[in-house]
Amino acid sequence: MVLFYGIANAQCTAYTGQAMNPGQTYCLTGNLTLANDITIPQDALLIIEPGGMLTVKGVTVNGNLEIRDAASVKSEGSIIIGVFGSQKNSKVKLGTKAYLSLTGSVSQGDPSFMGTFPGATSTIDMGTYSVVEICGTFSQQSITYPFINYVGAPLGKAYCIAKAQANGGGNSILSNDSQIIAIAMDTVTGLAPGNASFCGPNATQASCPGLWPAGLPSDKFACGFADEIVHELDDYCTKPGISGTPDGYTKMGITIQQKTNNWPENIPNGFLALESKNKGLVITRVQHVSQTPQTEDAIAEPKEGMLVYDIQDKCVKLYNGTQWKCIERSCND
Repeated sequence: MVLFYGIANAQCTAYTGQAMNPGQTYCLTGNLTLANDITIPQDALLIIEPGGMLTVKGVTVNGNLEIRDAASVKSEGSIIIGVFGSQKNSKVKLGTKAYLSLTGSVSQGDPSFMGTFPGATSTIDMGTYSVVEICGTFSQQSITYPFINYVGAPLGKAYCIAKAQANGGGNSILSNDSQIIAIAMDTVTGLAPGNASFCGPNATQASCPGLWPAGLPSDKFACGFADEIVHELDDYCTKPGISGTPDGYTKMGITIQQKTNNWPENIPNGFLALESKNKGLVITRVQHVSQTPQTEDAIAEPKEGMLVYDIQDKCVKLYNGTQWKCIERSCND
């Protein structure tokens, strides 16, 4: 799997907003804002790499769009997924804590022609703690397969939120997966939730408090909260600190508070303690360092263990000897 991933990314063409060609793979690393609509042609793949963000007017997905872990796509218009009767599969796939936020609508074009061509699908596949926020209408054509699938961890969940009218093809089923939490804040016509955990129609926080995500206001006209919802979702594990006898105690400390007895000697396993109620520690700030070091980076020859604050990516980064990585919360293994 690792070898395949490396080969796939080696064949990626850097995406900078250019027209895409059928059968080609394009990758966006970092953030990109476009003032125009984009089209992903049939058999083409656009990958938004982890942590990246694409902001665009509208999106037509005739091929495949993959929004990887912690990445996002924001559209000031609408998204169309699939071409009706084309017999060509189309997919939008979201990784863990990825999100798709739309000011406009979501429209599904069913390539199976309402089941005439079995096996052809257009779907949204949602990973663990991913969010799709649709401020416009939601329209599903397919009646022989669900439009929304869950592809994350078995005990996880994902949110599909429609703030305007949601419509189906009469016998349409939204999802077969209970991990999909579907919230319909307006009317629903011709569309059954299937096995999805459903709140609606005309959903509010008061009508289904157990399903309502933190960060989502009950005002259906309020738009642009996918980022906040994702960050409120907690997929982190926690473990107790290591117990036992400390290896030693802190010998050096700097404080602007009233020094107490035995400070900093009462802090285990430290070298230097800093203490303040209203001051912060400012580490070295640089404009940008690439995940894989580049000659044009602010730091040309990083050393393993080096820490900096990346102004462009807005995070504290650690160089592990081969790559710069944003420091993120995770298990203390």
